[in-house]
Amino acid sequence: MADRIENRKKTVDKRQMLLVALCWAIYTASYLGKYCYSANISVIRSYFAVDKATAGLVGTCFFFAYGAGQVINGIFCKKYHVYFVVLGALLVSACCNAIMAFCDNFAIFKYVWFINGATLSVLWPTLIRLLSENLSDDYCPKAVVVMGTSVAVGTFVTYGISALFNAVINNSSSYKYAFYVAIVALPMLAVLWATSYKKLVVKTDKSAAGTSAVGMQDLGNEKKKTSGALLMTIIVLALFAVVTNLVKDGLTTWIPQILSDIYAMPDFLSILLTLLLPVLALFGTALAVAMNKKIKDIVNLCALAFAVITVLIAIVIAAVNTGAAIMLICLSLVSLMTSAVNNAVTSMFPLYYKEQLNSGLVAGVLNGFCYIGSTISSYGLGALADGVGWNAVFELLASASAFCVVLAGIRILVANIKKKQKKCYLLPLMKNS
Repeated sequence: MADRIENRKKTVDKRQMLLVALCWAIYTASYLGKYCYSANISVIRSYFAVDKATAGLVGTCFFFAYGAGQVINGIFCKKYHVYFVVLGALLVSACCNAIMAFCDNFAIFKYVWFINGATLSVLWPTLIRLLSENLSDDYCPKAVVVMGTSVAVGTFVTYGISALFNAVINNSSSYKYAFYVAIVALPMLAVLWATSYKKLVVKTDKSAAGTSAVGMQDLGNEKKKTSGALLMTIIVLALFAVVTNLVKDGLTTWIPQILSDIYAMPDFLSILLTLLLPVLALFGTALAVAMNKKIKDIVNLCALAFAVITVLIAIVIAAVNTGAAIMLICLSLVSLMTSAVNNAVTSMFPLYYKEQLNSGLVAGVLNGFCYIGSTISSYGLGALADGVGWNAVFELLASASAFCVVLAGIRILVANIKKKQKKCYLLPLMKNS
């Protein structure tokens, strides 16, 4: 009997591991589908002879569609047939990338990239819903760490191949080759998904995984006690989400152009050096988990990260004329901190509270707010740079980060008032912390 239980546990663990690996591979590949334009924006600007704001408008259309889609899909993903939705998203995105590669009419790019954004927006809430329904409680933290690396790895791969093609091919149309890779990679992942889905998606037996009936009852009672705290936390996290992606995607999109404008770097080198950002961002989820061991409240955890971000950007502003090295080091650390915040908001919170919340809905809504920041970052920061220069862009990002620190301070004051009324509004990140 004991051997049978042990064998069953090993089978469940293997299935969970492979399911997480499949979801990770799909979401990582989706970054090829979504970041080929951003990674090559300076080359595309030169090829089509457009200004920063016009080039940024394409990214804004993508992020607007992606962010709105996150909210809509978060609401409705419970009704989706996961298999067909994910399969369709990968194939449609491949078609959008094909149009970007083979079409030389820049005027239609924003419409194609809008469709691509709406298409890919389905993936995150759907995959988070899939994992929340198929993973045991003790496996969720592992899934958070793994899925959290997908953004950084996908960004690194996209910018890496873009730098490689720009260096080796070194002509005005070199940007097209990154799209070619996406055209091949996305259908390959669609085939992998089609052949693996039914083998891996089996509902986990919660009692076998260690969640007792008493534990579930306690969770139900906890939900009643903390419903006000959950609502307040979600609102604050939504505002944090806007700012973290304003900073994160603003830097990811525009650092190649900034290095080119300020330090006169060639395109391939500016793209290559931008790889420092996603390299450190790989450790963002691990950093968030480590910080949570000391800081149990998710809002306070994020506030500390924003305080560090504010200081680092201030250093960039002060040292912008001293050379590219200080800027790249500081902004790479900023990327690490924004990755920690992003993963805490969009992965850790929805998965750890899956018994109290609709994980797909919360992940979709919070990720949707993230892409409000992304939408502003592409066109807005480009237009600001066109008008008053890159220093103003850095000042805006520092001010937005400082605002989040102040917002967390206000929340603590509100919490202290509520404590006096015997209502605690400080919510720990993990229910078993």
